[in-house]
Amino acid sequence: MSRTPRKKPRRTVPPKDLPVVRMTTPAQMVAALPLHLGYTPQESLVVMCCHEPRGRMGLTFRLDLPTVEHERDVVDYCAQTVRGQQATRVVLVVYTGEADGEERARERLMNQLLATFEDLVVTEALLVRDGRFWSYQCDDTRCCPVDGTPVDAAEESAAVQVLKLEQLTRGAGMLATREDLERTIAGPVFLAEEAALDRCDEAVDALLEAIAAEGLRSTRGTALARWRVALEAMADPRWEPDDAEAVALTVSLSDVVVRDAVAGMWEQDDLTLRRLLESVARRTPGLYDAPVCTTLAWVTYCDGAGSITSIALERALRSDPEYSMAQILDHALRNAFDPDFVRDVTRRTRAAVQERLDEAA
Repeated sequence: MSRTPRKKPRRTVPPKDLPVVRMTTPAQMVAALPLHLGYTPQESLVVMCCHEPRGRMGLTFRLDLPTVEHERDVVDYCAQTVRGQQATRVVLVVYTGEADGEERARERLMNQLLATFEDLVVTEALLVRDGRFWSYQCDDTRCCPVDGTPVDAAEESAAVQVLKLEQLTRGAGMLATREDLERTIAGPVFLAEEAALDRCDEAVDALLEAIAAEGLRSTRGTALARWRVALEAMADPRWEPDDAEAVALTVSLSDVVVRDAVAGMWEQDDLTLRRLLESVARRTPGLYDAPVCTTLAWVTYCDGAGSITSIALERALRSDPEYSMAQILDHALRNAFDPDFVRDVTRRTRAAVQERLDEAA
């Protein structure tokens, strides 16, 4: 099988010499959470799992604020997830526009969470509303003013600035809301969607003809070479695949061997694979988007980008609820599997796929 040589190795993680970011105040944590999530939550409960020896951040997840009758379900889910992560500390943050009543907004929900996690260290339990935040645990006005603390109070602190630098190094940015993040990978609509469907239909016919004429092995080699060339081109931030190239990449992922091989490119890459998959997803109509959105979800899970993972996975399952790779990843996400587990599966799958391709050659 012919292979397109890579010009240079790529990296998936930030340079190892970046300093460790230590968040030591509530204001720093409030400033940091949107950077980790990629957007500022609204009407949400955010839970950050932390681990000894120094409270290192692990899984951070977001849930919609529940109605009163569903609060217990949310608390139970949080407990299952946090204990599944073997966390020793947690940070709990409610984002809401609700006004206070006789007690602070969503205090009943927070009290249930605090009781559930009484055996852990709750580093902070905070309410964020209208650009300010309050503590559910502290009433000392010397550190927790009655009218709250501005959410940007620690914006210029060294810790937050270092975290922003790290996000820029990773090629990540922050958007205003989750809906804004959804739009970054949303597919075409209306007339653009009809045109994209026509292109995909034609590309499927062309792929089947190529398999019949050249054989499956040769067609797979051509598809993987196309992905490698696109990845090289994507290293230039000004480049994106055009509609014809995007549809060819999309349709090639209908072959699970090609799909798994592309997912296995994750570790050779410095987020250009993620950007390429996002670009392709934006050009892919709903009937064809399950493979590309699931591959994007898988790659971002490996990279620890939980927000885009869930958004891409939701889109894949809307298109094809029975898509097996999406179901597997959904199970992993719902049960808060550590990204290290998914990375290990990716490495083992990559080795198996490569062995299969080598045998075919």
